[in-house]
Amino acid sequence: MLASLKPRLHRSHAELDSFADKYAPVILCGLLAATTFQKLSLILHTDGGGDLLGADIPKSMMLIAGQNPYSSNPWASPYPPFLLALVGSIIRVTSGSIMLTPDTIGLISRNVRMAGVVADAIVALLVFLTLRTRGFSGLLAVVPSGVFLALPSISLSPYYWFNSDVLGYPILAGSVLALVRGRYFVGSLLLAIGTIFKIHPLLAIPLLLVWLIRKRGIMKSLPMMITSALILLLGLVVPAILPGYLSSVLGFNLSSGFGSGTSSFTMMNLLYAIFPVVFNFSLSTVVENQVWLAATAALFVAALGIVWSKARELNPVDVVAIGILVWLIPLRQIYTHYLIWAVVPFLMRGRLRQTLVVGSLLEFANTMSSWSWDLPPDPFPVLSTAYGFFATSIVYLSVSLTALAFIVRDVGFRRKQDFRDTAMLLDRYPMPVIQSS
Repeated sequence: MLASLKPRLHRSHAELDSFADKYAPVILCGLLAATTFQKLSLILHTDGGGDLLGADIPKSMMLIAGQNPYSSNPWASPYPPFLLALVGSIIRVTSGSIMLTPDTIGLISRNVRMAGVVADAIVALLVFLTLRTRGFSGLLAVVPSGVFLALPSISLSPYYWFNSDVLGYPILAGSVLALVRGRYFVGSLLLAIGTIFKIHPLLAIPLLLVWLIRKRGIMKSLPMMITSALILLLGLVVPAILPGYLSSVLGFNLSSGFGSGTSSFTMMNLLYAIFPVVFNFSLSTVVENQVWLAATAALFVAALGIVWSKARELNPVDVVAIGILVWLIPLRQIYTHYLIWAVVPFLMRGRLRQTLVVGSLLEFANTMSSWSWDLPPDPFPVLSTAYGFFATSIVYLSVSLTALAFIVRDVGFRRKQDFRDTAMLLDRYPMPVIQSS
């Protein structure tokens, strides 16, 4: 019975795959319409949350008005200026020169989030185009875009508590598409711009440049190296002249979770809360910084070794994903919208089962985070404690580690496949033996 069932399953899968390939544009348009309606309904019934209302909007409006957004309440704007400038530009285009008042902030919030809906649609299309460019079709090309559009942790949560990261995902997706199409200068340029929008792709840039050097040589990679360095210099380093910039950006990203272990879902909560509570042992912020730097450096060196030694088996999608993952795994502040920076290139890998596994883990982690914030209905109030946050942090870690393990495993598999193919060719077409006279 099982033997007869297997061919039927294969036949059904083939028919479904053929249907998805034939009607891919219709399926994508339907998903876009349904999810856009769902997001707009949520936008009309929510305000966007405190981060948008109390931080992103006022700070962005300060910047476009020529004021220093880091001069007051620096922790309310722990982003590079480019993010605030982009949000401010959206506000200017969609809301005009409207003044920020209690009566108008709701309108501004709605307009910014509607721009986020457009950004999500662009990312979904870029994911689809990237997969088609890489030769994938059918379900392999449609499902990843559907996951990005329909998975609640990606499509709905960022609109209930709006995070401006949504506006940066298209930059990252456009970068990967350009790299896949061989437009290396444009791809590296966009990746650097994405980094000065939100710092998470920072380690992906040197890994990408190393990959380009191994593939194309130093001279051909030199324009990308110079341009990326200039963008990072102008977008991340030069703003240090603004009073409050360093204390804002570094202060938030190097914070210790306010000492409670209940502010984000990082594995550093082990040092922030678990050790002090269980072992009555606490570390200074300096030591915590050293642990974070050591973990990040170790992961980066390992990733660098993989990219250097296996550049031929790697593609730019994998390189970018690895770079973001090794930054996020030990990061001191972790939320769902941070992980999506790594999920976007991961969706472009064309691995259907892996996509579903990582997507399921991300959804589980995001659900646990909602319970950790003690949002009703909360079936597990214990998750709002330091122990609960640490348990949720483990699930968040599993998302990143699983994605990284899939990538590294596939690289090894491709290497073995190349050796196997080479051996088969040699067996079929043996090299001629040249005898000396």
